[in-house]
Parts: sequence; structure tokens; C-alpha cells
Amino acid sequence: MKPAVKFIHTADLHLGSRLQLNTDNEREDTYKEAVYNSFKKIIDDAIDENVHFVLIAGDVFDNEARSVKATRFFKNQCERLNNNNIDMFLINGNHDPYRMDGELLELPDNVKICDSEEVSLFEVKKEDKLIARILGQSYRGKAESRKMYTYYTTPDQSVYNIGLLHTQLDPNNTNYVPVSKNDLMDNDHIDYWALGHIHDKRIINDHIPYIIYPGIPQGRDIGETGPGGYFLINLEPENTYYQFKEVSEYTFKRIELNLSNLPEATLTELHYYLQDELEELYSKLDKDVKGYILRIILKGRTELYEVLRENDEEAINDLLLNVRSHFKNKSPSFWIDNIIDHTSKKIPNIEEIMTEDPFIEEFNSFLHSLKEDNKERKKLKEKMGEIWNPAVDKENQDPKEFQVTKAEFEELFAQAKDEIIQEIIERRDL
Repeated sequence: MKPAVKFIHTADLHLGSRLQLNTDNEREDTYKEAVYNSFKKIIDDAIDENVHFVLIAGDVFDNEARSVKATRFFKNQCERLNNNNIDMFLINGNHDPYRMDGELLELPDNVKICDSEEVSLFEVKKEDKLIARILGQSYRGKAESRKMYTYYTTPDQSVYNIGLLHTQLDPNNTNYVPVSKNDLMDNDHIDYWALGHIHDKRIINDHIPYIIYPGIPQGRDIGETGPGGYFLINLEPENTYYQFKEVSEYTFKRIELNLSNLPEATLTELHYYLQDELEELYSKLDKDVKGYILRIILKGRTELYEVLRENDEEAINDLLLNVRSHFKNKSPSFWIDNIIDHTSKKIPNIEEIMTEDPFIEEFNSFLHSLKEDNKERKKLKEKMGEIWNPAVDKENQDPKEFQVTKAEFEELFAQAKDEIIQEIIERRDL
């Protein structure tokens, strides 16, 4: 029977980066240590849980040129593990590729960094008894096209074999180790695939071979919403389990508010409505964190459309300042990062027109088929302009391109559809 093994699986620490938000000088200091503090919590838990080892599946640092502060901090946390006889195994990812000349500061002996030229295999022993094997291979540069997973082989299955891999999990993506879920499942040498690179937690396969992304421990912008954390893993023949543990101090949230039924089309009414909606949201949130950072999206057909368009940025900024002031002294903090107006013009009898007008009904059907057809969707993105790139790679963005995600495309498509229907109805009334 295989010996039990208990460990922490984390990835994408991005030490050296900071939260990206529209803050003021008074609050800025409260956010700048959040990325560091999330990793410190992971090390705290590793010691408290008395794990056998900690795994980091790439991108310990945010930049290939590691900062002295980030490196010093990382070294200090590794030394805490070393003082408790806990090893750390890691691979370098696309943000912090392998350094042939070694790290900026010498790391303690308990830190094992996987080689970039070939797969490294480490044996984990407890009281001189083999309890697990760790396999991994680091990136040589900012992109990695090698199918390195094919070389993750082990002598036997007498212990749990764990593979570290930094990948997009896309067989067609040659930037970040092209591989599919089936490719990993077909490798009968590995019991647990500890993945990194994707910034939200995902359980790709919930049995041997386990395939798991822990996500980023601390989200840094509105594209990394929700609580961040790591996975605590216990591999044991009769008692295998995994638990997601939250460590992020701040959580980014994206909130949509529909203004269609707002009683009065005034900025004062909007202010009170927004304040009440956010108070209700706040009352339901977990209070065991330092704070929340919100992006508010105003949607719906409303007479406020004209008011907001007429006053443009001034109206939104006034609303933002007033709402921020209302939530200023909340604990945990409740920071409204920005408010975005995606409202539409209110059109009388719009529901009746949408369902009973033959032309608009046919137009709606055409747009639906256009949106759902992958080939047509691709053509549509291409026609949007040369700066649009449907192949989103947020880790390697070309500043000349606007890379649109699926969610962003859906929203843009809905807005365009709304504007076209509005234009058709208005021209008929001329």
C-alpha cells in the first residue's frame, strides 16, 4: 500500500506585483503588501498543518528580473519552512524562467528547483523511507513549446508520483506547453498533476490522476475576481481528499445593476439606489478578509441613459465619489474602484416590438445564429478591425492589439445589438 502524503499545492504567486486599482493616497499603503501577505499565509498553514512539502507550479516571481525585495521575502519564507523540516519543490514559469546562473539570493537547501533542460525527479523521504516522488521541468524562456510532459516517467508506482507543470492546458497553444487533459490522463506514471498558469482554481480531474489548478493566491485586478487561495492535498489509499484554502486579503468583484425599474430618472435617485444595493450586498459578504474591490456595471433600458450621456464623466465621477464616501469607514473595507455606464435608451413598448415586429424578430434570430456559430463568430471578430485578436493571451499581450475574451465579446455583442435595434426603431419614427 502506498504511504500517505500531505502537501500544499500553490502556483502563480507573482511576487513583486501589486494590486491594480484606482485608489487614493490614503488607501494605497493598505494594498501594496497583499500579494506578499497571501504567500505568508500559505507558509503559515504549511507549518500549522505539518505538511510533508510545498509545491509551486510556476511564476513565483512576476518578472524575469526578480526584485531584491521579492527575492528576499521569498527566501525568508523558505527559511521558515526549512526551520520546520518542510521541503519546497518548484518549477519556473513564463514570468520567471529558469536562471542558469542561479537565483538573485542563495536559497536554503530545502528549496528544490526543477531543471529547464530535462525533467527533474526528486525523491521525498520521511525517516529514511520513500513516501513520494516529485517530477517537474522549468521554462527556459517566456514561452515554452516543448511537450515536456511526455518525459515525466517514474521507476514504479510504489509511492505517489506528482508532476509539476505550468501550462494553458491547450494542445494548440505553443507558448505554454501544448497539452490536453487526455494527454495528462494517459500518462500512467503520474498520480497527481499540480498545474499552474491559469489564475482561477479549476479541478480538471477529481480522481487519479488528479489534475488541479489552484489559481492565483491574491487577485491583482478586476480580471482576477473571487477569493484566491491554494489546495491542501492528502493522498492516501483509503482517505484521499483535497481542500481549497482562501488566503487572499482582498477580493475583486464585478457587480451588474439593472436600472430598468428605477422609479425616477435622476442622479439623486440613482445614488440612493446604488447605495442601498451595495449595502445589501455588503451585508452578505464574508467578513473574515481585509476588504473588497468592486467594479459596478450599470445596465438596462432607462431614462437615465440620456442624463448619463449628457453629463458623461462628470456624472459618473460624482456618483463614484459619493458612494465611496458612504462606504469609507467599513471594515472589512469596501472600495468602489470604478463605475461603468452600459445603460440603453428607454423605448416605449420595447418588449412588444421585440416579439411582434417581424423584421426585428428575424433580425434577432439572425444575430443569435451569428453569435452561436463559431465560424461566423471568428469572421465577425476579424471584421471588427486589425487590432482585434480573438486568441486571448493575457500573459503575453501585444500593445497594438485588443485581445477580447469570450465574456468581453458577449458584452460587446449585446451592446451592438441593442444599439442597432434602437437605431432601427428611432429611424422608423422619423
